[in-house]
Amino acid sequence: MESEPAPARSSHPARIIFFNDRGLRAGWRLAIYCGMIFALLQAVQRIGAFVVKQSGGAHAAPQLPDFLKAVFQAIGELVIFLVVLFFAWVMSRIEHRKVGVYGLPLQRSIVPTFFSAYLLWGFLPLTVLLLVLRALGVFYFGHFSPLNIQILGWAVLWWVVFLLVGLFEEFFFRGYGQYTLTDGLGFWPAAIITSLVFARAHMGNTGETKIGIIAVICFGLFAAATLWRTGSLWMAVGAHAGWDWGQSFFYGVNDSGFQAPGHLLNPHTQGPDWLSGGPVGPEGSVVTLILWVFMTVAVIVYYRPRTPALVITPASSPSSY
Repeated sequence: MESEPAPARSSHPARIIFFNDRGLRAGWRLAIYCGMIFALLQAVQRIGAFVVKQSGGAHAAPQLPDFLKAVFQAIGELVIFLVVLFFAWVMSRIEHRKVGVYGLPLQRSIVPTFFSAYLLWGFLPLTVLLLVLRALGVFYFGHFSPLNIQILGWAVLWWVVFLLVGLFEEFFFRGYGQYTLTDGLGFWPAAIITSLVFARAHMGNTGETKIGIIAVICFGLFAAATLWRTGSLWMAVGAHAGWDWGQSFFYGVNDSGFQAPGHLLNPHTQGPDWLSGGPVGPEGSVVTLILWVFMTVAVIVYYRPRTPALVITPASSPSSY
């Protein structure tokens, strides 16, 4: 007996608007994801306003010790990362995909990829940058803080904080959004958009400058290049965490105009801000722009994709990760 031909897909205008041959269109998927984030932000804002009102105003909040502030920062970074990851998991259920395709797959190569990127693409480039600035006579490493159990505690705490910062920021800006925009626009147009959004978020930092914002865009494109070549965000997470830990703890330089407490070295700068970075920190130097452009090209040239990066496939049977 001959089998009946499969019914043709409906060409109803409503279906064309909302669906394509891969399922729900990218724009609608991104709208659902952003809608969840917007609803969360609104809820947090309202809860925060209520707490402040009940406590008698913002000035009633007690001043916490610096170490405890950093602990709460770590907890906050963990919570918001898990929330964003949960939203991505919800979308994976809707799309019938593994949540790992959005940039953080659980693989055996996670640990070596992360730590090699932490050192070779994060901490080491920062060291080279500061050595160049020192050779130019605009940066001085300064003296060491006392080497004791307290400074060791700060080293560990800042390591945890910036690990979580790297996880959250890379997944939030180059995770689900990058994946879904790639479906609709292509990889590099999506990378440019996510890098601009990444920079816009940093404009809220009081110490940022125009050069610093351009540097953020350059780093966003570098991180996108690692995703393009490796197919995951683990290299970007490692580079992000290694750079931030080196800045804030090891070398003690400013980050967006803020010097973190508990830093190892006590540096200072001189000369024009556009070269030294000034109060912004090294990310305010034009040398940083050159460095990150060079690093982006190096990633593209050195790494050859073993598997197609961010290939959008038709929806398949659901799986958890």
